[in-house]
Amino acid sequence: MLLPLLGCKPKQKLDNWIATLPSHGTNSSPRLADLTGDGILDVVIGAGKNEWQQSDTAVVALDGTNGKLLWSVAAPNQVTGTASFLDVTKDGVPDVFIGGRSAFMVGINGRTGQLLWQYQLPKDTIGAIRFATHNFFNAQAVPDQSGDGIQDLLVANGGNPQSYPNTADGREPGVLMVLESTTGKVLAIAAVADGKETYMSPLIYDFGKNGNLEVIFGTGGETIGGGLYRAAFADLMKNDLSKAKALMQTTGHGFVAPPVLADITQDGTPDIVTNNQGGILMAFDGKTDKLIWQLKVDSTESSSSLAVGYFNNDEVPDFFGQYSVGVWPDNSGSRQLAVDGRNGSILKEYRLGCTGFFSPVALDIDGNGMDEILMSVNNYNCTGIHVVDCQHYLALFDFKKGVRQFSEQKKVKNLSTTPWVGDMDGDGLLDVVYCVQANTSKIIEFYGMGLVRQESRQKLKKRPHWGAYMGNLGDGIFQR
Repeated sequence: MLLPLLGCKPKQKLDNWIATLPSHGTNSSPRLADLTGDGILDVVIGAGKNEWQQSDTAVVALDGTNGKLLWSVAAPNQVTGTASFLDVTKDGVPDVFIGGRSAFMVGINGRTGQLLWQYQLPKDTIGAIRFATHNFFNAQAVPDQSGDGIQDLLVANGGNPQSYPNTADGREPGVLMVLESTTGKVLAIAAVADGKETYMSPLIYDFGKNGNLEVIFGTGGETIGGGLYRAAFADLMKNDLSKAKALMQTTGHGFVAPPVLADITQDGTPDIVTNNQGGILMAFDGKTDKLIWQLKVDSTESSSSLAVGYFNNDEVPDFFGQYSVGVWPDNSGSRQLAVDGRNGSILKEYRLGCTGFFSPVALDIDGNGMDEILMSVNNYNCTGIHVVDCQHYLALFDFKKGVRQFSEQKKVKNLSTTPWVGDMDGDGLLDVVYCVQANTSKIIEFYGMGLVRQESRQKLKKRPHWGAYMGNLGDGIFQR
């Protein structure tokens, strides 16, 4: 049982709970919204069993008050995406949109858990575009394209987990799609211009502030080169991404983790900052597309997104990234870097734990005007994916006081889940929602998971700058 492994007991007057799913695990991250109307944020997360196994509880909603199950939805494979929220039923409760492996995506009534629609096209085609066992990634809301007055959804589909490393065999081109949010109907679909696979959740933004939306997306994978692209949303709605502009193209490694949008040039337009999977952090000017700076983190890989915050005394947003040393699955450790947004120089460097695909979050926990970082750490022998000694804790990176444990170190693990931080119930205290999983002989296998709400006695004086995976709103956009 996972619950005794965790060993966490509720503290007096603190709203702590643990929810467990036997034989399950997750590559998703918690996303919160009030689904019950009680003023307390509830938790939605994707889950599943091991790859290619069907699960009756693959999308899970939990009551934020006590962790009890509100509803669950089945899926034919792991639901690896992180939930997006949009009230398409117009009942005042956000509805849930999430997808994952086997080209599976659903719209769910947030109040009842009933399916609004289900979209799945394994080994099928739309026009000339072939789907295999591709993944759906995180969706973004876009202006109404179907004429029903309700926002629709931009989403990427790609990446074949059954393909072997270092070969292009079986890697069909990734696609961007626009789906009608109320029905799941395909409104637009286009293959990426370079014909590569995609694993990146796309971003959308009106850089020119003129109503002309643009899409940022990436191609390539862990062993396949690719590019970071910028395209007109209007072209996607014409089913054509051939005019997409490459901001950068690389060999050997592609662009996997979602980028972030933050104004580091201080010109009023957000810039594009991203990790290449080959361990290169890059920043591009949001107005001109020019490379502002880049930082090569030698002998590392990164499939993790960045946290954005203020880590020194200037007004320019800074970045914090997680980098795995070596080549998956033979990673030999991890490096964590705080990077100056002005010039890409390293502000602080740490070497904690072993591999993990989770991302950090940023918040000013002590109210001193400088953000701290909260992130998972896996401690084990760092010799590959076969592990028996893994222990996990949440680490708080304080750039003035050093690193300290935020949670107890326990014999559990976390492969790829980013915590959520904020105030769930409006009582002014910091809440942290995070996932851990039972240890197995392979770090990537599932054998039970726990979803934890840990309320701190720490007063939360202001909203976190980067409080969840892909930011507070899940759109990759940093706001002061």
